[in-house]
Amino acid sequence: MNIERRDEYRVSPRVILRPGVRFRAQGGPFVRLADGTTVSLKPLGPYTFRRWLRQGDCEWIEAGDRQGSHCILHIAGQRKSVDEAVVTRPYHIRSTIRKRGRGR
Repeated sequence: MNIERRDEYRVSPRVILRPGVRFRAQGGPFVRLADGTTVSLKPLGPYTFRRWLRQGDCEWIEAGDRQGSHCILHIAGQRKSVDEAVVTRPYHIRSTIRKRGRGR
């Protein structure tokens, strides 16, 4: 299958992510331990958008995390987990982070 790549992603009618835009996301994969507690597997945000990818019904965002490391955020479609303890839920883009002007 071919991978479709774009340098922007429309989150809502008013919000478009473009390279360099910082944003926050919630959700993402986690591990459910034997005692019932959960441990998040997501990298630390806020994230910096790089590009959007789609293959079939799965969609991802390539981004940089807080430390500048490359990370992939799964945002739509179904993924299979190799381990039963890992729950692969998609990320949801929560908000963008605007730069503050002078005097704020």
